[in-house]
Amino acid sequence: MKIPVLPAALVTPFHGFAILCGAGLLAALLWPDPLVSRVLFLHILVFLQGIISLQIGEAEYGYGPLSLAARLWRLLFFSFLALALALPFLLVYRAETAASWPSFFASLAFLFAHGFGWTLVGYALAAVVRWEGLRFLAKYGGFLVASLLPVVFGWPVSGLTVLPALWERRGSGWLGLALYLGLSGVGVIWWWKKPKRSWAK
Repeated sequence: MKIPVLPAALVTPFHGFAILCGAGLLAALLWPDPLVSRVLFLHILVFLQGIISLQIGEAEYGYGPLSLAARLWRLLFFSFLALALALPFLLVYRAETAASWPSFFASLAFLFAHGFGWTLVGYALAAVVRWEGLRFLAKYGGFLVASLLPVVFGWPVSGLTVLPALWERRGSGWLGLALYLGLSGVGVIWWWKKPKRSWAK
């Protein structure tokens, strides 16, 4: 399959994502408290990635009629592109925090699964919720609840806790990684099994 062209609706979000990643890295490196500094960029990154992933899914739903395979390829590619934009900042952060390479690659795997999962959510919401205002609330409100509520209850399923745990090679991170990889796999299976007449243009 050929490399997809970035839709015009995603040019500004991708630029903003890269700029905010850079600003987040700078803030983390300059933060005076080393305990906060060690995880601050990871929190910023996983939050920004969720936002850009929702925007990718929504923009893709409005991008012309395509086959299921072509649409899935585009969703996967743009999820990977968002991760690639963050990669240089992650490499700098790895050097600054002395994180191990296994932790680094496990974190990349989690970020890809996390991003792709929220991309599917963005696509599904664009298909189901037609009213833009309600979709906005469902999209970003749902993301905030899914990210913050598990933190409040201490569940190791939020990206805000899973990514730092993987970075530090703590056991709870592997559970979160397995969960998101599993959910992404379920998402792909659902994609192929869903009725062709629905949710796809």
